[in-house]
Amino acid sequence: METRGPWRRHHRQPLCTTARLVAYQDQVTQPDGRAGRYDWVRVPDQVRVAALVEGCLLIVEQHHYLTGTMWQLPGGDVDPKDGDSHAAARRELAEETGYRDGRWTPRGALHPLPGLTPARVHLWSADGLAPGEPAPEPGETDLAVRHVPLAEAVRAASDGRIGCASSAALVLAVATAHAG
Repeated sequence: METRGPWRRHHRQPLCTTARLVAYQDQVTQPDGRAGRYDWVRVPDQVRVAALVEGCLLIVEQHHYLTGTMWQLPGGDVDPKDGDSHAAARRELAEETGYRDGRWTPRGALHPLPGLTPARVHLWSADGLAPGEPAPEPGETDLAVRHVPLAEAVRAASDGRIGCASSAALVLAVATAHAG
């Protein structure tokens, strides 16, 4: 038995395993003392990068299979081969935009769906970057990179054009840091 705050887990059963995720069902005692089940998913942690180039943020516009076309900051999975979120952030930025090197600042991590997964999104900002050729993955060939002034990116985070919650949070964090 494992105790997690007021919850107790008695048994864990994997329901589905794929290359990208594992879905589990735990038999638990809930905070009110009743027995129950808790379904959850293990997926890789993610990264998002607020890359500043000449006063603009690099925003990627892409059609996602599940949600449609949206604006978001460059990012993706933290692959075990990366070693850590910083390496993953550098890799994802270079793949999606071609930009490399520069000065990097960690901006914390968020739990975007805490009731469904323990996965985190690690947030990074970078500036002083050198341009290069992007190398998108097969599912990213429709990706368009936009240079969006920081003030416009803040408006896009506020009005929903940036549809990725962790991207919107990072845009606002970077804008706040630049204002102070």
